[in-house]
Amino acid sequence: MLDIKFDTTKFTRKLRGIQISAIPEAQKKSLYKFGFVNKKKLKDNMRTVFKNPVTFTLNSPLYKVHDENSMTFFIRSNAPKGNKPSKYLAPVEYLTGGVNESYETKFSYWLRNYSGLPALSNKYAIPVLKSAAVQKNKYGNMKPSQYSAVKSGLERFASGAEKAKGNQYRYFAVPAKSGKKASRLRPMGIYRVKGNTLGLLFTLTTKKPVVQQKFFFRGLTVKHLKQQMPNIFTIELRKQLAKFK
Repeated sequence: MLDIKFDTTKFTRKLRGIQISAIPEAQKKSLYKFGFVNKKKLKDNMRTVFKNPVTFTLNSPLYKVHDENSMTFFIRSNAPKGNKPSKYLAPVEYLTGGVNESYETKFSYWLRNYSGLPALSNKYAIPVLKSAAVQKNKYGNMKPSQYSAVKSGLERFASGAEKAKGNQYRYFAVPAKSGKKASRLRPMGIYRVKGNTLGLLFTLTTKKPVVQQKFFFRGLTVKHLKQQMPNIFTIELRKQLAKFK
């Protein structure tokens, strides 16, 4: 969250009398105009620093004008379903230029805590997007429907059901319960199998993944404020003063 204030006194020192009443309205309209402009510029920056970001992410920077003197920029903190932008964008916001631990998705949290597979309690799953078994959406990410299928399949696997009915896929993890014997047979991961076809969906790691800080949410907003607001306010003030002629 970033609170914004803009000092207009140097633009209004020569105004007198009734003209002063034009300032508050001009300031308020300027904040709304700047909010729209900055939101668009932040969206453009996301397209540059992120690889094929989804529309929900691009639209996540929001703003609120409190009064003619102040406004706030923030990242959307609610989501109808899935992960919240305010959570998964926080680790990639530029603060020091280093790296942060990545946001843990709902699927990862479920896998470690509620899958019923004790050997995965300290494992983090990373989708193998180059695998032919992974079903990708138009953004290049694993489809939500496949996440759901994997979750259901692993619940069956954890319950001890080894065979899938009919022509369905079967899912399993390595390691699973103890994992000592299985981990010698194939690398750690989450697999999908049907007949003789085996596909790797996720690799597993004991280290929480990290991400680079690269989204200049605060820095760009301050930069845009200095660049854009003087001109925006000047135009809006002229519009308001024109009403007194």
